[in-house]
Amino acid sequence: MAVAVSIEPAALAAVPGEPVEAVVTVRNDSQIVEQYALQAMGPGGEFTTLVPDHVSVYPERTETVTVRVTVPRSPAVPAGRLDVAIRVVPTSAAPTEDEPLVDRTTVAEVVELAVTVEPFTAVAAELVPRVSRSRGRKRVRLAVDNNGNDAIAVSLLSAGTERLSVVPRDPDLLIDAGHAQFVRVTLVPRRRIWRGQAASHPYSITVTPSSGEPVVADGTHMQEPVFPPWFWKALLALAALIALLILLWNLLLKPTVEQTARDAVAEPLASAQQQAAEAEEAAAGAQQTAQEAKDAAQSGSGEPPPPPPPASTTVDSAIAVTLTDQPGGAVATRDIGPAVPDGAVFQITDLVFNNPQGDVATVQLAYDDTVLLNLSAENYRDLDLHFVTPIQIPAGQTLEVRMNCVQVGKPVGRTPDRCLATVLVTGATVTQPAG
Repeated sequence: MAVAVSIEPAALAAVPGEPVEAVVTVRNDSQIVEQYALQAMGPGGEFTTLVPDHVSVYPERTETVTVRVTVPRSPAVPAGRLDVAIRVVPTSAAPTEDEPLVDRTTVAEVVELAVTVEPFTAVAAELVPRVSRSRGRKRVRLAVDNNGNDAIAVSLLSAGTERLSVVPRDPDLLIDAGHAQFVRVTLVPRRRIWRGQAASHPYSITVTPSSGEPVVADGTHMQEPVFPPWFWKALLALAALIALLILLWNLLLKPTVEQTARDAVAEPLASAQQQAAEAEEAAAGAQQTAQEAKDAAQSGSGEPPPPPPPASTTVDSAIAVTLTDQPGGAVATRDIGPAVPDGAVFQITDLVFNNPQGDVATVQLAYDDTVLLNLSAENYRDLDLHFVTPIQIPAGQTLEVRMNCVQVGKPVGRTPDRCLATVLVTGATVTQPAG
């Protein structure tokens, strides 16, 4: 069996949604009448219709079949080339259970049709939400859908009002076929509404594709007042509540609190006033008694009262004494100033002991058989003593310092052979008046 197949034209341009046609010619080169079955295959086969899909051809004759291709208007079929294969198979070579596939296909003929799918533009735009509400600025989203079969570039142009400005974040977009993009849009009222009713601001955004008609997305922004209508009622209610609380305080609570406070302090206040009155009476009585005694003394002697006794005299002094002693020798003694005069007392207020060599010795401050201080010199280099209550040296006694050297210290740079101590005594000689 032999068959010759051709198609005219071999290439077509198809606008999505509109059918295009080509003609397939089938020639029977065999010696018998043959019936042929036609099938559309390839990427565009599902969009192809054959009329008719079976033809009977006499020997040396031809028959034609119309090929109708209708590309859907959908982004699922991109713009560009779409191939369609037309397969022609004699029915006498139809497959059987015993005939292998290679034997069934050797007599088939195939012709190809190249279909060029034209691009189309279909843009949709929608504001989400379409009606927005706020007291100040508000952000909404613009959804731009590319329902065409080719990528497009779009530009956004906003149209606000005198009271509302509309600012899209991205004014230029590139959207693939069958995809959508969301653009953030900021709505900014030019003036605030402090009170009253909400104001309606209509606005729009025009989406202009690189090819095709522009699309307008309309929206409305409801600008609400800063202070809602119920705010003033709530404020009046709050003011009334505060006034009621103040009235209750002044009429009920404040008198009760004041009376409770007066009752709480009445008894202690009365007691304090009574004690003050008694003290005042006692002071007046004492003053009267003193005045009577004064008057009686002046009237009885006829002489003025004796003058007050003279005050005591004080002489401050500071005496420094240096004392040396050899180890193992007798106790060294040194007087600190002269003996205390008769009728006087020497009061010691400050003492400063100094052990410059770091000697090991015993230092005493004494008078007669009375030892006032007994110090170990190795425990200090400089020792300050200050007395709030002065040390009293009675009249006729001489203050002295005594030192018993045990071991001479070892100062840096020299080697002494005896102990060394210094004492500074600060005080005052107080003379009492005779009488």
